[in-house]
Amino acid sequence: VNLYGYHITDAAVLALAEHCSALTVVDLQNRNITDAAVVALAENCSGLTDIKLKDCRHITDAAVVALAEHCSGLKYVNLLECDITDAAVLALAEHCSGLTNIKLWNCRNITDAAVLALVEHCSGLTTINLGYCHNITDAAVLALAEHCSGLRHIQLGRDIPDACEIIAARLQAHSPLPLLL
Repeated sequence: VNLYGYHITDAAVLALAEHCSALTVVDLQNRNITDAAVVALAENCSGLTDIKLKDCRHITDAAVVALAEHCSGLKYVNLLECDITDAAVLALAEHCSGLTNIKLWNCRNITDAAVLALVEHCSGLTTINLGYCHNITDAAVLALAEHCSGLRHIQLGRDIPDACEIIAARLQAHSPLPLLL
């Protein structure tokens, strides 16, 4: 279900969650959605594999934790510009080990702990977007470079210059990973 661009509220998503439990892909890129809608999806649509929550600025860690706990088959999660913390990403890493693609652009409360959890639990990670995550340091990026050999796309922004140079050199020598700076 692609609801991107529609001016829907929680009521519409709650109805989808209640009546369409077989949903596997949901695009809710909408600033009006709250935790209630996402938790309902998590609880009723446990087969979700892909969810886009870009610009859902009213959701919190609680919604993402519910997704992680109820939808362990998640492979793609887009949380661009969501006001979440490490707790949300830690839950995804611990419960969704098959996660291959995560977008955390401009999630300003994410730290190295979140990335290190992804490195530890999500060995199949192929894409990660950490642009404008100002609390990410070289340590997290280097852990990605050293332990996520399947990475094909990484976006860091210009916030981590030392790591960018190191990871670019390492990956150019060993992998066809396009580095998006």
